Amino acid sequence: MALLLIPSLSVADPAKLVNIAFSSADDSTRVKLFLTHGTPYTVFQLSHPDRLVIDVKNTKIATPISSNLSNPIFKSMRIGHPDASTLRLVFDLKTSVKFKANAASRFIFLDVYNEKKPIIKKSVNPVIIVIDPGHGGKDPGAIGYDGVEEKKVVLAIALRLAALVNNEPNMKAVLTRKGDYFVPLMDRLKLARRGKGDLFISIHADSNSMQSRGVSVYALSSRGATCVAAKWLANRENHSELGRVDLSELEDQSLEVRSVLIDLAQTATATDSFRLGTEMLNALDNVTRLHYSRVEQAPFLVLKSPDIPSILVETGYLSNPKEEVKLANPDYQNEIAEALLNGLKIYIKKYESSIYAANSKVKPLIS
Repeated sequence: MALLLIPSLSVADPAKLVNIAFSSADDSTRVKLFLTHGTPYTVFQLSHPDRLVIDVKNTKIATPISSNLSNPIFKSMRIGHPDASTLRLVFDLKTSVKFKANAASRFIFLDVYNEKKPIIKKSVNPVIIVIDPGHGGKDPGAIGYDGVEEKKVVLAIALRLAALVNNEPNMKAVLTRKGDYFVPLMDRLKLARRGKGDLFISIHADSNSMQSRGVSVYALSSRGATCVAAKWLANRENHSELGRVDLSELEDQSLEVRSVLIDLAQTATATDSFRLGTEMLNALDNVTRLHYSRVEQAPFLVLKSPDIPSILVETGYLSNPKEEVKLANPDYQNEIAEALLNGLKIYIKKYESSIYAANSKVKPLIS
C-alpha cells in the first residue's frame, strides 16, 4: 500500500528536515517529522525484508540525524536519496504493520501499528485551553464611568468559559487566575506552559473613548516574535521544552539547531494563532459588534509563547457607557463565553490533526 499526500502549501525552495521524533506504545509508534515548510511526500511498504519508506520531495536534512532506535516496531532507520531532490527515510521493521499518515502545517505524522495485534483506539488527550483573565487584585484594569472594573468583568467571562470548556469531552480548561488577585504577566506564561497548554486565550475589556465599541482579537506581531526567539536562544535553561520536544535531549545543543527549531515553532504558532483568532472573530460576530473585522497584530507580552497558539480578546469598551452596561450584565457575559467556546470548537474541528499531534510529548532524534 502506498500513500501520497500533498499539503496545500507549495513553495519552490527546498524544505529542510530539522528534527525527527518518536513516541511509542507497546503496539504502535508515532513518527513526527519537523520541516521548515510543507512539501509533498509518499509513504509505502516494501517486503523481503519488511520496510516502511517515507519519500519527502524537494527536501534536505538540516543537521545529522541519528539512526539509533529503541522501538517496539522499528529495528533501525536508514537515510537515502532516490533522486537529487528527494529525501528517503527507510525504517526496517520488526513485524508486519499497518500505517496512517497525514500532514499539518510544517509537520508530517506517521502512525504505525503492529498488524498482528488488534488496534485498540486509545482516548485522545484533551485539548488544554489556557484561559487568562487580565489584570486582577491591585490592578483593576480599565474602569467604566459607572465604576465597572475590567478585572471583574473578564474574570466572570473567563470562569463561565472555563465551565463550558470543561463540559466538552475533548477539552480541559486551565485558568491563570480564579479570583481577584494579581498574577504577573510572565507568571501567566509559566502557568500556561506548566499546564501543558495547547491554546491560550487572554480576556480583556478595553478603554478608549465614549464612541469606541466592539470586540477585537489580537495575535503576536512578527516583531514581538523575533524578540522572544532571541531570549530563548540567549537562555538555554529558560525553556527546556519546545512544542513538546525536550530540547535538553538534543545531542546537538548548538545555537544553529535551536534557532531552526525555535523559528519553525514560531512560524507555525503564528499561523495557528491567526487561524484561532479568525474563528473567534467569526463566532463573536454572531453575538456582538466587531471593532476590527480581522485579527490585529500587537506585541503583547502575554502572547509571547513561541509554541502555544495565543490570542488576546478585547471583549468591548468600558469607556463606552452602553458597552459598560452590557459587559456588566451576566447574560451578556454568558453570550461572549458561549461565542468563544463556539470559536474554539470550530477551530479544533478544522485543525484537530495539528493540535492532537502536538499534544503528546515526543523524543527528538537529531544528533
